Order: sequence, then structure tokens, then C-alpha cells
Amino acid sequence: MMKHGLRLFLALTVLLCAGITAGATPEPVVIGQSLPLTGAGFSVANRVLAGAKAHVARVNASGGILGRPVELVTLDDGGDPKRVAANVRTLVRLHKATVIVNCLGEPACLAAAETTAELRVPLVGPMSGALALRSREVRHVFSLRPEDDREADALARQLHAIGISRVVLLADEAEPARTLALAAALRRAGMQITRLKAEAQPASIEAAFRGIAQAASQALVLSLGNEVLETLARLPVAAREGIPSTIATLSSAGLTQVTHLFRDRMIGYTSVVPNPEVTHLPIVRELSRDADAYIGPEALSFEGLESYLTLRLCTEALRRTGPHVDGQRLGEAIENLGTLDLGGFRLTFGRERHHGSDYVEIGMRARDGRLLR
Repeated sequence: MMKHGLRLFLALTVLLCAGITAGATPEPVVIGQSLPLTGAGFSVANRVLAGAKAHVARVNASGGILGRPVELVTLDDGGDPKRVAANVRTLVRLHKATVIVNCLGEPACLAAAETTAELRVPLVGPMSGALALRSREVRHVFSLRPEDDREADALARQLHAIGISRVVLLADEAEPARTLALAAALRRAGMQITRLKAEAQPASIEAAFRGIAQAASQALVLSLGNEVLETLARLPVAAREGIPSTIATLSSAGLTQVTHLFRDRMIGYTSVVPNPEVTHLPIVRELSRDADAYIGPEALSFEGLESYLTLRLCTEALRRTGPHVDGQRLGEAIENLGTLDLGGFRLTFGRERHHGSDYVEIGMRARDGRLLR
């Protein structure tokens, strides 16, 4: 009887443990990002975050990745590259992030790249085309956008094509390599350039705009970061009087804000993703569907779509990595993707190709806000 009772007890214990294991929630796959959720970059970060959340919500509603939920952990860096580095360490060491995504701008992305190299995790979707992120030694960075030179050349050629030969280049120190690439491209296109600097103080911006009015140029080319754009947004409209009727800018984390600030001007810009207002591509319709279902209109922007694409790339690579995910396996999975069609937007990766797209589109918006192309 004692032996029979012992066997029964052991059998019940095994069944109980099996039931607990079967009912346990699978460990999540953690994706980390550091964004300026406070300070001048908040509005941009909010759009980036919305695009990422829209895809993560869709994945989790569909059962996760190989049965595991996806957890998106976002920490605030306030736009400070030192805080970006600290956040990346926290995301990997404390939150167990497998991958870091969506840094904003040259300084933040360089800090994120250095720290992810130290921690041996991939950095996917840096929102910067800085060449320093593309050297052969930087094996863990996977970008969805072309380098700054390619984008700058596209903008300069478009200005030349519409008869622009004299421009003012207004820049700050937010992304110095990007500004240099833009100035070089304008010179290659035969432009006469007047260069002016701006700092994130009203007096500095007002002085710069007086200089623009005096330069008698045909177009104003912008290379501005979030702090200067936020300061500019607080100035009265009269401060922008006398500037050229044509504004041009490279795609940037603040592209949406630029198009809002200069609604009374013709705006030409580059974009490294399709325009989310044009719904002929499946990827745009899918973003719209997921934004409506889970997040809201913040995701329906250039920044939101770029972030959405980055998360689509990550989750596809994570599925192919298998149940045992680490930084090295995930990096190898991205390299082995080859050509990946994300709803009409194609990415191509390989062992010697870590930038997935050379896509650059020229957009133009009329003075009345209508999208011309």
C-alpha cells in the first residue's frame, strides 16, 4: 500500500508540473529602442514609436514569433547621445533585448552603434545615412536607407532640373556629416551656395532668416535638427518673411515637421520610404490598417513608416533565427535574407551588404499643401 501510494503521489506530481509548464507564458522576444521621448525630439520620437508599436501589436495579435510574444521596450534619451549609450546597455543587460532599433540622427546612431558592438547585438534601422555606420568593420549594423551622399545627390539634381542655381544652405550642428554631403552635392550640381548657421535660440534663427532674405537666392536648403526646428516653430510667421518660395530638405527625423512649418512654400524633399499618403503599395495599406486597429494616426508619417518597416524586418529575421535567439544568430539571419519584399518595398541583404535599400524618392508639396509627387 505504501509503495502504491508513493507511485500515485509521484504520478500526480508529474502531471501537476506538466500542467504548470503547459500553462506558463512563453518568454517574450525583447526588442529595444532609445528615443528622445522628452525634449525637442518628442514629436518625432512619438511618430517613430507609433510605427513600431503598430507592427508589434499586429504580430502579437497573430500569435507572436514562434509562439513567443514580442515585447518592445523604449527608453527615453532626451536627445543626448550619452544617454543613448546608457540606455542601450540597460536594454541589453537588464531587459535582455536581442536587438536595438530606430536610433534618430547621426550622433545618437553613432553612440548606439558603438555600444551595440560592445554588447554583441545588432543595430537595425538607424535613421541616419552616415558613412561611419557603413564601414566594413561595422558588421553588426543593418540599415534600411541609403547613404547621405546618394540622397543629397538626388536632391541637388532635382533642384538643378527645375532651374535652381543659387541657394542658401541653412544648417546647424545636429548632423555635420550630412550637411557636408549636402553641400558637396550642391556644388557638384553647379550651385552657387550661401551658407548660414543656426542655433536653437530665437535671436540666432531670426538673424539667419534676415540673412536669407538678403541673399536673393532661388531656394532655401535646410539641414536642421529637432532643437532648431522646435525653436523655429515657436517664432511668429513674420520671422520667415522674405525667404525664397522654394524650400528643399533631405529626409530627416524632422521631415514631417518641416512640411508643416513651410506650408506656404513649395517644398521639395527626399524620402527614403514611400509616401504614407499614397496608398498604392500594400505596405502603406498595411500600416494604415494596423495604425487604425492598434495605435492611431501618429504612425501614418514618413518616420512611422520607416519604423514600421524596421520592425517588419526584425520580426521576419527573428522567425528565421529559430527558438534560440541571440545577437549573432539574428545578424546571420538578416544577412541570409537575400531579397525581402515587404509589401512592395524591397530590401536586399547579404554578407557584404548591410544596407538593405538604395531607395530615394523626390517629393514635392505645393504652397496650398497639395502633394504634387
